Amino acid sequence: MVMRLTLVVLGLTLGVPSLLQAESPTGKLAGRITYSGSALPDQTAEITRDSAFCGTSTTIKDVVIHPKTRGLEGVVVSIESGNLPSSDAPLAPLVLTNTHCAFLPRTVIGQVGQQLEIRSDDPVMHNTHISLGSRTFVNVAMIPASRPVRKPLKQPGIYTVKCDAHKFMHADVIAFVHPFFSLTDENGSFQITNLPPGDHLVSIWHHTLGSYQQRVTIPAGGEGTLN
Repeated sequence: MVMRLTLVVLGLTLGVPSLLQAESPTGKLAGRITYSGSALPDQTAEITRDSAFCGTSTTIKDVVIHPKTRGLEGVVVSIESGNLPSSDAPLAPLVLTNTHCAFLPRTVIGQVGQQLEIRSDDPVMHNTHISLGSRTFVNVAMIPASRPVRKPLKQPGIYTVKCDAHKFMHADVIAFVHPFFSLTDENGSFQITNLPPGDHLVSIWHHTLGSYQQRVTIPAGGEGTLN
């Protein structure tokens, strides 16, 4: 079985600076990530706890491919270049919900300092355990009808999410120190706006398929493309 990720960037369009601003024009990175090759089979997990509500088994679909466009959903695209401007704009909390014995969304992306809000809609107890590397970020029991729990993301990186009560539940929370990131939609499409011109390293990450990097140049006052 041979699998590969194909990155097709539709275009890098540079904005036109306002006559009232002296700032350099910013750019936009937009594109689509598609999947080619044989699809990975779904996994089936047996459920031995709270099966009256959760069911006796569940299907885990780690790789979600659009049937027509072959777009790959849930891919994190980010800029890894240094000296990127930060954002001081207030940010709404990120929400991670325990719902019908699964975490939604499967992948959460945000910025350092942003609040992560953990919720539960289920009538059974979940234990949401989030770690950054070997260190626990938060470990909280979500009993039925419990109030949401909030905690700020203090460090960048990939946070691993699991439920200690239901071992088949998994998710990821990824925190960046800048606002230049995006998550592909059901068609595999993404866009990153307000990029400063110059050379940038683009990082592409999927929780099952791994990572890939590609350099791209956004010229000031012009356009660039990446195929």
